[in-house]
Amino acid sequence: MRLLILALDGVPFDVFSRLSDELHNMSELRDGGRWGTLRAVDPPITVPAWASMFTGRDPGELGIYGFRHLKRGTYEGYIVTSQSLREKFFWEAEGLRSIVVGLPPGYPPRKYGIWVSDFYTPDTNRQWTYPTGIADEIVGSVGDYVFDIPYRTDRKDEAYRSLVDMTVKRWRAARMLMEKYPWDVFVLHEIGTDRLHHLYQKYFDPQHPQYVPGTTYETYFAEYYRLVDGLIGDLVGAARKRWGDQVAVAVLSDHGNQAQRGVFAVNMWLAEQGYLHFRSEPARGEDIEKSEVDWKRTQLWAWGGYYARVFVNKAGREPQGIVSEEEYWDVIRDFRRKVKALKCPWGYVESQVYRPQELYRAVNGDYPDLIVYFDNVRVRPVQTVGYETYWLSENDRGPDDSLHSFDGIYILSPYEPGKRDMYAVDVANALVGLMRRR
Repeated sequence: MRLLILALDGVPFDVFSRLSDELHNMSELRDGGRWGTLRAVDPPITVPAWASMFTGRDPGELGIYGFRHLKRGTYEGYIVTSQSLREKFFWEAEGLRSIVVGLPPGYPPRKYGIWVSDFYTPDTNRQWTYPTGIADEIVGSVGDYVFDIPYRTDRKDEAYRSLVDMTVKRWRAARMLMEKYPWDVFVLHEIGTDRLHHLYQKYFDPQHPQYVPGTTYETYFAEYYRLVDGLIGDLVGAARKRWGDQVAVAVLSDHGNQAQRGVFAVNMWLAEQGYLHFRSEPARGEDIEKSEVDWKRTQLWAWGGYYARVFVNKAGREPQGIVSEEEYWDVIRDFRRKVKALKCPWGYVESQVYRPQELYRAVNGDYPDLIVYFDNVRVRPVQTVGYETYWLSENDRGPDDSLHSFDGIYILSPYEPGKRDMYAVDVANALVGLMRRR
């Protein structure tokens, strides 16, 4: 069978359930197959989530823990790219013909099948397709191709127009490639579903602490989901019109989205607790990487995002490490205790602290010493410093309404109808099995 994978970034199970009566095409696929909650990997972040789902390896085995990594034994960071992923996607391992549009980590484009790179692509002046000539065909078909939009912005109406334009062009390009070239597996990743939540979650979600009902932005939410559902219907319809019941369809999301309850300047808190010291006062909003950290007095520092990556300044590993092997576990235990006692303006924060070895089957690459979720990933830890308090009124990178959650969705069709939850690392095997069904 051919397999059409529609990879919708950041769609929460509860939102799909809430809107399912309006999403006729997704609901039809659901009713004809297996579906349920797709529990995301740790951490619930686009990279490494898709890589784990389509290789069957967890983030520790892949050595990919987020968009940005700290090179172990240094204080320097780097961006994860497609070249950071050394495992094969399941269609590559199976030797199947593939067309992949926008799947992270996807820049620079992987040299297998046909590949259109992802939302981390700087611009169309770089090579963004493999083979290179595919880029000209896409531009000739849809005009200027858009990888992503500015989504941390107050210009909400303009952002929505850009969101729709990006999405329509991507699906139009996908249909052109799907109908023109041979394939066994076709993957279309849509980042727009995730961007929608970051832009408008507080206008749609009554659980958001800044919920604003009755605005135009609330209508954007359902309107965009209906747009995507219509595009799904068009693409699935075109595929099945040509190949009939030899096309299986998988609709997947790598994680969910949920209301952001607060923003926590984790490095300012570490400084107050005596773990982190500066040689000079940092400027407000300065990134920890650019600050003058006094490494000879610092035990811990952190990077932020959807979760905190906490690093121990370990003697013999970091260039100016001070925490000895004997002290290492005492520092870890003391940090865990203090995090568990952390209070926010609305009460205690329920947080989880893990060593990577507690989460993964293997731990490879540049992994942090600790992985921390604040308030079940409802509080955003940020790595910038220079604030008077460690509880901030807004996100440090610009307006942002949502944080990721663990509950995404999956639909496999055709399949014996029924609801059953699934773990993201099991997706690759499930999809191979789906292709082999008749």
